[in-house]
Parts: sequence; C-alpha cells; structure tokens
Amino acid sequence: MNNKPFQLRLKVVWFKNFLGLAVDQVVLNQHYSLTPYYFWPRTEAWEQLQLELDSKLWLTQADKVAILKTTGHVMDYWLSYQKTKSVQDFKKDFQEIDVTVIN
Repeated sequence: MNNKPFQLRLKVVWFKNFLGLAVDQVVLNQHYSLTPYYFWPRTEAWEQLQLELDSKLWLTQADKVAILKTTGHVMDYWLSYQKTKSVQDFKKDFQEIDVTVIN
C-alpha cells in the first residue's frame, strides 16, 4: 500500500507528428496540474519538465526521477513505434499514463 499523500502522473497528448507531455499531482483522486504541456520533439520537453519539477521543493528526488524516467520511456516508444503501433498498444504498454489522442 502506498502511504504517500499524493502521486505524480504523466499526461500525454498523442498527435500524429509530436507528443504533448505534462505532469499532474494526484491527491485523493483529484488531479492538479503541476506543469503546462510541452510539445516534443518541437521543444526540449524532457528538460522543460525537469526544470518545472525541480522548482517544486516538496517533491522528492525519487518522485522526480521516476516521472522523468517514464517520460523518457514514452519518448523512446513514440520514436520507435509511432508509425507501426497503434495508440491502443501504447495505452496497454503504459497503463499508468493518462493519454489523449488528437489526429
């Protein structure tokens, strides 16, 4: 059982040619935006998320590392499979992420 009062949750907006990436803080099933969306590969979204998370002094280093690691996995997946796998495959592989699809 998780004793933490909150969790971080990555949000992804899946576009044909890029991803929107943001982070929410989830407390008692309520989602609060911690970051705006950053659009990758149009911007350096991973680095922007890192800067945003580093500015949140209440977050532990472990929380930051975990969400940034997941972000990196999502980016790698998208680069590797955007043309060969469906968004449904992505949702199955990353069930802990909130995904929105925009065509």
